[in-house]
Amino acid sequence: MIIATPGGINEVIRPEPKGPLLPFTGKGSVRRRLRELESRRGAIVEHMRQVIGELNATFRPPRPVHLGLHHNGGYHHLRWRAPVASGGQTYLDLCGSDAGRAILHALPAAARRVILTFERRRLDLNLASSLCRHEELRLRDHLAKLDVLHECEQQNCE
Repeated sequence: MIIATPGGINEVIRPEPKGPLLPFTGKGSVRRRLRELESRRGAIVEHMRQVIGELNATFRPPRPVHLGLHHNGGYHHLRWRAPVASGGQTYLDLCGSDAGRAILHALPAAARRVILTFERRRLDLNLASSLCRHEELRLRDHLAKLDVLHECEQQNCE
């Protein structure tokens, strides 16, 4: 395959297992990257917990909204929750829903700015968590497929 590079020079890209398409050179480096991602995921979750603690320290109860840490399918996400009239709580999109915007509008301007700063941190952490987990899943899948490929190669050689 020939691609144009930013400098205008055509470059040949070969789909070689240890070629320029992959940021690693073999199974060992994939395993090292997985260990890095596992460590990074732990650091992201810890940072999420810190953000929750900072929000709780910044706003005293009763808070109009609070952050909850959710784990689903290996993914960790921070989600806004707000009390509802029935006594329970509901998840909400703080900036993208009518309910969330109503809560923001009801806050004093200074409190709204602080909440929006927490919202930006939440968005960034959720993206970091999703990207990390997705890369982990793809690398684990890649290793499994390499093992199957190796088995097929061994069977054909016998």
